[in-house]
Amino acid sequence: MTALDNYRELLLGTADAVAVPVDASSAETAALRSAAYNAAQLTQFSERDPVRLADLLVPSAEAFLDAAGDRQDSERILTGTGISMTVPTMKAALLGEQVVHGLDIARAGKMAGQISRTDALLVLGGIMVMLADYLDLQRTAGLHAAYELRFRGGPWYRLQVNDGTATVTGPGRPVDWWVAADPAIFLLIGYGRVSRRSQIVRGRMMAGGRKPWLAVTAERLLPGP
Repeated sequence: MTALDNYRELLLGTADAVAVPVDASSAETAALRSAAYNAAQLTQFSERDPVRLADLLVPSAEAFLDAAGDRQDSERILTGTGISMTVPTMKAALLGEQVVHGLDIARAGKMAGQISRTDALLVLGGIMVMLADYLDLQRTAGLHAAYELRFRGGPWYRLQVNDGTATVTGPGRPVDWWVAADPAIFLLIGYGRVSRRSQIVRGRMMAGGRKPWLAVTAERLLPGP
């Protein structure tokens, strides 16, 4: 919810985006700034009563959407994570926060909870836009490889890594390694709720390609948001 309020303020121009400073190499900066941003937001927002938080959530979401409605979809807004996002990407990122942490709360309360395919695909669409910003590009020095991410029942994406640079496009050209899974599984892996290896062992994720050893490299390249 703190992110909803902060992003609304950024859209309205009532807050400035100041990237949280971190002591890290450039390869680690995006992921560590994201963690530092979350910690800073929690420090500023002291409410911890779950009932009160539930009452505040919907108004915060509606206020963000109202602010977003006044901005162009192509406009980029700098956020406290150090990444510039368009309004659609901000929406996808915030949806990810709600559905993943909502699942955390449901599990902690021993209640039924799941992430729908529709929601997962919306979030993943935003993550694909930001993916290159979160890659550990120091590990790509000298690496030239193409990966394909296949979301079952949804779109496929091609990640091209070339010696310190990365681009995400649609599928169509040959790749060296591919991975396929249900969108919700991909999302939970990305947020660190389950491991890639555990899902492969359980048959919930499949991988292959002409260079299978790149699976290890991919796991190191793709940190969670």
